[in-house]
Amino acid sequence: MNQSMELAVVREALQSRLLVELMGNAMHKELVLKGGMAMRAVHGSVRYTKDIDLDADLKHSKERVRGIVKRSIERAVVSGLIANAKVSEPKQTETTLRWKIVGTQPGSNAPMNLTVEVSRRASMANGHIIEVPLPAAYAGGAAGVRVQVLDSQAIAVTKVLALTDPNRLAPRDLFDLHVLIEAQVDNPARLFASLPNARERLPQAIAKLWPKIEAMTYARFRSDVVPYLPDNVAKAIDEDVFDEMRLKVGASVEKWLKAATEAPVTTGLATKPPGVES
Repeated sequence: MNQSMELAVVREALQSRLLVELMGNAMHKELVLKGGMAMRAVHGSVRYTKDIDLDADLKHSKERVRGIVKRSIERAVVSGLIANAKVSEPKQTETTLRWKIVGTQPGSNAPMNLTVEVSRRASMANGHIIEVPLPAAYAGGAAGVRVQVLDSQAIAVTKVLALTDPNRLAPRDLFDLHVLIEAQVDNPARLFASLPNARERLPQAIAKLWPKIEAMTYARFRSDVVPYLPDNVAKAIDEDVFDEMRLKVGASVEKWLKAATEAPVTTGLATKPPGVES
């Protein structure tokens, strides 16, 4: 195991403990897991991630949500899974709450850090939030931990929005979409059609799709994603396999988006501009 992967494994132990605390303290189901950690903890991805991204409905007060996260972080950092921990709150607005945890790997001087971010929204993915048991192996052996998480369709939508965002170039979005496609995620066209201003946004996303995919080079994938993959998976993705991945994701996403332009407009997934999820 390379050094990057060793650190990822150690950091994930802390993330897992923190997730258990977050879900345990959110007694009224205030928090919904999304992003890369949702992909890994619930949807079967092998990619490690540095952040914990969550949604919280605006019906829950900012102070209530802040209290849940602060208590959870305090309990996680005294668990012995991180040394010399320092916690900061670089952003605390009405819509975005962000904490950074910085320290060192226990028994080592290797730096260790992670971010917790909560997006507060007027409404979330109606009908696309599921509550599932967290695998005991992921939860550090804790039994009976349940987690609220966006379902695979909703995550696919957020990942496509991130993939087609002109201000973002993150090959992890490509990798995550490939995981969902290989798992045969249901076509999320109707969910795309429920986006605010869908009729304007969908053609723009279609126009940006292939140029963005072509801009994601194998070299960029190796530098940005490979360090967070198990060695056997990383070695299996050579340049030819990566090109096949790009083509499969592009064709599938294009199909979803074109179907969404023909779907009836409904109300479902409310999103902010993507780019903060990992």
